Amino acid sequence: MGVWAVKTVILVMHRASLAQGIMAKMRDAPGIQLCYEPDYANADVAIRSHLASGVLLEVSEDGEQDIGFCLALCAWLREVTPQCRLMLMCPEGQVEAVRRAIEAKRKGEIDDFVFYDVSLDYLADSLQTL
Repeated sequence: MGVWAVKTVILVMHRASLAQGIMAKMRDAPGIQLCYEPDYANADVAIRSHLASGVLLEVSEDGEQDIGFCLALCAWLREVTPQCRLMLMCPEGQVEAVRRAIEAKRKGEIDDFVFYDVSLDYLADSLQTL
């Protein structure tokens, strides 16, 4: 009998209701567990304490956790938690955020990105492959 490895993905976002929805959707998904972290400053600590293999960072539509902040945080996370895969959740209506997310993925600064308006099914699938 083999060892069943469970991967952990940290949801770093302000939208607690979205995090709860994703977590409820994936509650019974095999091989993955999700943990919610509302404080962006604790992202690296959450990754280390949960031995997370991935993180989903919400790029805020307004406020200080904009695309620039999140890409800087991704650069820091790449440095201190190089084993962790990085995904951004971007507002599809912000042209500059979308452009920068595409460029960051092309350069390998992030592993993937999704938009706010994706379905929970698509988001769940994306997190499974992160």
